[in-house]
Amino acid sequence: MGPPAGLRPASERMGNDTGQSMNDEAAARPTERSAARGAASLGIGAALTAAGWAVMWGLVTFWNLFGFWALWTGAALLMWEGSRPGYPGVRRHAALAAVSVPLWWWFELVDARTQNWSYESPFEPGPFWYVVLGSVAFSTVVPAIVAATALVRRFARGGPELAAAAPGFGAAAIGAGLLFQALVFAFPAFMYPFVWVAPFLLVDGIGIRLTGRGLLPDLLAGRWREAAVIGGAGLLCGLLWEFWNYWSVPSWEYDVPLLGFWKVFEMPLLGYLGYIPFAWSIVRLVDVLDALRQRSRRASSAARRHG
Repeated sequence: MGPPAGLRPASERMGNDTGQSMNDEAAARPTERSAARGAASLGIGAALTAAGWAVMWGLVTFWNLFGFWALWTGAALLMWEGSRPGYPGVRRHAALAAVSVPLWWWFELVDARTQNWSYESPFEPGPFWYVVLGSVAFSTVVPAIVAATALVRRFARGGPELAAAAPGFGAAAIGAGLLFQALVFAFPAFMYPFVWVAPFLLVDGIGIRLTGRGLLPDLLAGRWREAAVIGGAGLLCGLLWEFWNYWSVPSWEYDVPLLGFWKVFEMPLLGYLGYIPFAWSIVRLVDVLDALRQRSRRASSAARRHG
């Protein structure tokens, strides 16, 4: 024990106070930097959303789909900043966008068979620009769903831990997904709702095989929290997609056999249910890709240790 602080020499007290002050300042710097990054993301997100919205609703140009990209990139930034973890960084955002492009082109391929939606535009871009501009727009889908899931999860209790399942269950889910996808191609007029269900069964089954856990086992066990979080994110994005699409140039329209009634914006009311398994598919696909990346890193690390 030493003398009380008030009885210590002034030089010692000054040194201790200075050291404590420096420690406090060092601890505050990351918080300040984080706050500055958050403010910058909010500002950029708001500016992109406003600019893209103005372009899509107010202009008629060949390049309007860049406005769609700005609108949804800004919306994703805002949703991420409203979530507890915040913006995951440019690299993660770019990786999600890279996943998004081929994913949505897959759905375009499926739609070539089902003919459930089409695009209305005063311009004919030609094959090259159709692919380029379409890919720019499609790159926003996965980031939007992931950001919305993070936002909705902020208001849910508990973590995203999924129920365990045997590998055989995963194989059965994969088989069911492949079967339903085949039925969509074979009988599109009746099986088109499974456009959104089949990919979920497939990727969730793969996820179960990789990690031993899945969203489908959660649902079968009556555990709805995580499914509701992701489904809520899908509905949030779906409402925003349909709202912004309704007065946009270009825009999309639907042709839904048997269920094309009670439209909310352009989408029939029951069609909004499709956004729920669609969001499940996206989040589980991202989970699968993350699991594969982690497995690859572990294998590379093990190879270096034994090399």
